[in-house]
Amino acid sequence: MKLKTTLVAGVTVWLAAGAAWAVPAKPNILFIVADDMGYADCGAHGCKDVPTPNLDALAKAGVRFTQGYVTGTVCSPSRAALMTGRYHYRDGVFDWIHPGAAGLQADVPTVASYLKQAGYRTAAVGKWHLGEDNQCHPLRRGFDEFYGFLGGGRSYFPDKPGKGKVNHYTQLIRGQEPVVEKEYTTHAFGREAADFLARQKGQAGPFFLYLAFNAVHTPMEAPDDYLSRFTAIEDKKRRTYAGMLSAMDDNIGRALKALKEAGLEEQTLVCFISDNGGPIVRNAPNASRNTPLRGGKGETWEGGIRVPFFMKWPGHLQAGTTFEQPVIQMDLTATVLELAGVQRDAKWPLDGVGLLPYLSGEKKAPHETLCWEYGQQWAIRQGDWKLTFALPTKEAKTPILGLYDLSQDIGESRDLAAAQPEKVKQLQTAWAKWRKDVIGDQPAPNITIKNVNRSP
Repeated sequence: MKLKTTLVAGVTVWLAAGAAWAVPAKPNILFIVADDMGYADCGAHGCKDVPTPNLDALAKAGVRFTQGYVTGTVCSPSRAALMTGRYHYRDGVFDWIHPGAAGLQADVPTVASYLKQAGYRTAAVGKWHLGEDNQCHPLRRGFDEFYGFLGGGRSYFPDKPGKGKVNHYTQLIRGQEPVVEKEYTTHAFGREAADFLARQKGQAGPFFLYLAFNAVHTPMEAPDDYLSRFTAIEDKKRRTYAGMLSAMDDNIGRALKALKEAGLEEQTLVCFISDNGGPIVRNAPNASRNTPLRGGKGETWEGGIRVPFFMKWPGHLQAGTTFEQPVIQMDLTATVLELAGVQRDAKWPLDGVGLLPYLSGEKKAPHETLCWEYGQQWAIRQGDWKLTFALPTKEAKTPILGLYDLSQDIGESRDLAAAQPEKVKQLQTAWAKWRKDVIGDQPAPNITIKNVNRSP
């Protein structure tokens, strides 16, 4: 196949000759999701104390999105939007889904249900966290196979034998049947992913695998052989985090090796994200790092919503390139549905956009505006401007309404609200319009310029 290269805003994209972004029909799809991984915790983003060779190789082999976002600042909302390609608020997920609580709206199509209708074999491995009810089960949401657990967190070590009622939030299951797992959970998920990929060799038609780790979320548990890799790290929690991250990286490599050995690497689009930023001071802090971003999980600062975000497709996306425009995880969903030729249900319009026309230069920036809300916190980004409303902290006793130019201040440390009152007003108005459209009548924060603290 002849290829052409297009250079756009520092990005070189290889695409099939002919149409601006002609691609083979129905590539295989592999989504890999980390849990609570810090923005700075991979070599591709400058991490020095924890080697991540497999993640770094993935980033180097494709496109690294330097301004890759997620819609949610915590687990379930982010994962819901990846599943649907829509802002999670539209479909009933406003926070992490607590044990026994309602999950993702039952009738909204998922990427798996769409792809299954398009002839894909579908499998999910790992953490679900989109509801425990039968109607929310992965096998009811478009997946042919599932190995993992339905809740938001569990021990990484094997369950102790016990009697009594099964805990459906933490129990490992294959399909719908409880299993007794003997391996460290991250290893088990890598094993299951590799097994599924190996089974695709020689199969007719495409596949979709959703590999969703619960690493590096708490509880802080790493195998002894991984802890021994990091004796030089003095902080015990950071050392454990390093072991957990290293185990996840090894198992990402295990899955990618199985893909290559099956002869399917060049037919497979691989996408990697973390579900939100690393938790720094709350929401289960795990010693992750988001440098140079401000804040972390559970916050609408950049550290809560900007994440490692990579895409690889050998022969179609030029290796070792970067894309510097803002993108969001919903775009991955829209991209694969376009590649699969899916006819989407008009009742459920997507908020994500297919990325290939932007990577090729056929279109400009994917998003003029992106918005977030979590609890009483919210943010809006338009171009390089970001307006953030944040809750009080120990340092700032009243809420913060800050305006930041991210092109000059990625760490959101220089508040320009006082100098740019018209920009603040414009962005507040735009955010309110987005909120009305997406969230509706749910209570909103009472924000005025007078009752906020603009200090960083």
